[in-house]
Amino acid sequence: MGPYGTEKSVSVPKASLVTSASPLWTHSSSKSLEKINATLGVTVKVTNRNFTKDLNNISSPVYQNFTQLFKSQMDKAYMGKDFPQYRGVIIRRLFNGSVVVEHDVVMETNYTSDFQKLFENLIEIITVKIMNETKRLPGDSEECRASLHLCYNEEATIVNKTVKLGFDLQEQCTQKAAKDYAQFYYVDELDGKLACVTKCTSGTKSQLNCHEGECQLQRSGPRCLCPTSDTHWYWGETCALRTSKSLVYGSVGAVGALLVVMVVVLIVLLGRSQRKLHRQEYKLSREWQGEDIPGSFQNTGIWEDENLKEDRFSLENIYDHFQPSLENVDPTMEFHIQRPRVVTTVQ
Repeated sequence: MGPYGTEKSVSVPKASLVTSASPLWTHSSSKSLEKINATLGVTVKVTNRNFTKDLNNISSPVYQNFTQLFKSQMDKAYMGKDFPQYRGVIIRRLFNGSVVVEHDVVMETNYTSDFQKLFENLIEIITVKIMNETKRLPGDSEECRASLHLCYNEEATIVNKTVKLGFDLQEQCTQKAAKDYAQFYYVDELDGKLACVTKCTSGTKSQLNCHEGECQLQRSGPRCLCPTSDTHWYWGETCALRTSKSLVYGSVGAVGALLVVMVVVLIVLLGRSQRKLHRQEYKLSREWQGEDIPGSFQNTGIWEDENLKEDRFSLENIYDHFQPSLENVDPTMEFHIQRPRVVTTVQ
């Protein structure tokens, strides 16, 4: 508590600005805030009145007379050239001891980017004004004894340090946006006013920079749509990266040419391999028919009747064109064949 019964800190940091549910705000068609309505809670203790049950009944004459007198005195206390934002007081609660009054001081001001600093100054002004009022009349003064005025206990006066804004702009953003996109709207300053915006809204401090691309709000959130020019492709989350078309086309052409060369080389090597294999098979076939190799065949002549030698199906013609097939021969297997001999008998 301060020297006047107030809480020590009366500053208004951003985190201490809370909102109430009452829609006390105006806005233009562009969803921007024109005026700011806010309240500040104050508690005072009336010493020359006794609390009765009639003060709990807002329809009773006792309640009506008391609240009318209280508001009249508060208007005189708060009004002034140094406080043009004052719009009245709202009594929240009356309770025993003698009569403790919880009320809100209502303020309204045009929106400016430094409205938080403005509210800090208004809290100081309200604090000074209410403390001057509560100590203006001593408790033993004639006005207090005659009950012509309400008198207060200076030490029991409390001024809250938290300003309550009379609107919830974030809620308004959510309500006005389409259901699938509401979560992406938030409050930010636009053209010197508070407005409901997204990261795709141009002119805000939090605008998504899509570089050469265009920001579009989708169901999944703000996304950058990257363009394609005659010379480049743009890509990346914010279209900050680009690739040259000529470089890609040149690389693809080089890779294609390399593949063609590799295919040609493979074909040439395969052809040479096949020809070499055929030459080896042919050489082995000729060696098989050699005379000096054990196990080889030697054509030493075929005996045949003279009448059949001229026949094209004669044995000699057939064996002259004989070529053994070696595809199914196991070269590791050894076997011995006795060399054929011509045997003649003596007559």
